[in-house]
Amino acid sequence: MGFGERARRVRNGRLAHGRRVAALCSCVRMYHPIGHRATLSFLEELAGPYQQHEMALLRALKALEASRTAWREEVAAYADSRVKQKQLGRRVPADGGPPSGRMGGHWYASTPDVSRRAALHALKLWELEPGAEDEEVRSLVRSCIATGGRLTEEQLRTASNRPEFRWPMTLVASAAGAVRA
Repeated sequence: MGFGERARRVRNGRLAHGRRVAALCSCVRMYHPIGHRATLSFLEELAGPYQQHEMALLRALKALEASRTAWREEVAAYADSRVKQKQLGRRVPADGGPPSGRMGGHWYASTPDVSRRAALHALKLWELEPGAEDEEVRSLVRSCIATGGRLTEEQLRTASNRPEFRWPMTLVASAAGAVRA
């Protein structure tokens, strides 16, 4: 069963509310741009307590579908661009484009503010997880959260030079607006 079928179950008012919430969670299993737990939590921030209220549940689904649509458009545009580049003999992708089919670390939205808020939300959750011992990374994440994503060029370079911490550094870049939406 695909994303669309699960989304229809979320909208189906004849189903018990708990089953509709479970269908939303299934949608998030299929599309979770900032991680599964962070995506569910951010949807609650955007839409309200969807576990209890039908209108909040529908708002959460609408926000998730809007992000997924924007992501799919970005992937399609990237694929079209790669076809044209290959026709011109450029076999190696240029830097700056998203790898086809990848979605991790960035909430696709029509307004950059929502993408930034999503990245900051996910960073706050990441900071609470055990195992984030690297002090330089923790410091950069804390700075990003404290400044609302406004980082210096040096901090952004540091983020891009830490591939072993790809997940939080991708979120930092998204919060700072260094990822295309």
